[in-house]
Amino acid sequence: MPVLENEWIKINYTGRLKENSKVFDTTLETVARQEQIFDEKRGYSPLLCRAGDEKFLIPGLARQLVGMDLDKPQTLEIPVKDAYGDRDASKIEMVPTKRLRNANIDPRVGNRVQLAGRSGTIIWAGGGRTRVDYNHPLAGKDLIFDVTIVEQLSEVEEIQKEIISRRLTGVNLEEVTIETSEDPKTIIISLPNYLIFMEGLAIAKYTLGTDLHEFLDFEVVKFQDIFDYQKKEEEVAEEETTTKDEKKSSEEE
Repeated sequence: MPVLENEWIKINYTGRLKENSKVFDTTLETVARQEQIFDEKRGYSPLLCRAGDEKFLIPGLARQLVGMDLDKPQTLEIPVKDAYGDRDASKIEMVPTKRLRNANIDPRVGNRVQLAGRSGTIIWAGGGRTRVDYNHPLAGKDLIFDVTIVEQLSEVEEIQKEIISRRLTGVNLEEVTIETSEDPKTIIISLPNYLIFMEGLAIAKYTLGTDLHEFLDFEVVKFQDIFDYQKKEEEVAEEETTTKDEKKSSEEE
């Protein structure tokens, strides 16, 4: 059955440059390793998105997902205008190298940098000055995506958990409790306590709250952390019992 516009789906994809077929991104770990672009800091799994919704994907890719069938791979061509647009010369700026060093940024050509809330790439350095290109790295490029829709989501509870998983990378969804109510439409998300050590947790909660408001119409989003000390004590007691049984069995042998 073809995917409908705004239907929630999960996709696997591999993105390549049309000019030379070089892979720049993928959801598949095997492909990432094979193409030597594997990043241990990211997870490799199907991407949650909404068919036709450009808030999740570049316009050309988002639109072409509408009408695709489940589990039927397709190769999609995305021209520059429907990808990251043309390169803009006004987005290339000269920056004092001292400013980069003061921000603990290595001013080497090819390095990605964050300056004044903008992401850029160093394309030239010398004589105390550094040229930074704030265009998207794929601006001006025609792209090709090998895409497979691996799942269609229809249950609201399932969509809620997938959105949570998208923003809280690595969270065990079985340890997340969700409660909802109306007037106003509210969602309360109870999170396992180990997440308090997650880097960028505050930002992740903010973006998650924004997603739940924008895509599922929640007016109030609440987070609460769970510290289940009783459960911890039970786990410790069970572990001690197991250790004693193993020791006794070893002595009997």
